[in-house]
Amino acid sequence: MGNRLLSGHMGPGPSTAMNTVQLDGTALPKSTLRSSVSRQTHLVAGLIVLIGLALTLTVSPLWIIFMALPGLGLMLDALTGVCPMTLILRRMPWNR
Repeated sequence: MGNRLLSGHMGPGPSTAMNTVQLDGTALPKSTLRSSVSRQTHLVAGLIVLIGLALTLTVSPLWIIFMALPGLGLMLDALTGVCPMTLILRRMPWNR
């Protein structure tokens, strides 16, 4: 397969280093394997929803309030352009 790259986006255009995997099995530099803060935000929001769902079904129905947090954060981001989770994740040591 040579040096072909599998990109995480559809359509023509250059691929970005953070969503690229080499098909020939060679390792990419560590910096290219890092996820963007936006993808990390989506991951954390999805985990909060899934954990909240599991806790709601198994522990107490009040855990449904926990699942509202990502929704409120998304609404705040859409209305103001400020996402609290993104601000927190940007300060993490792996994103510096």
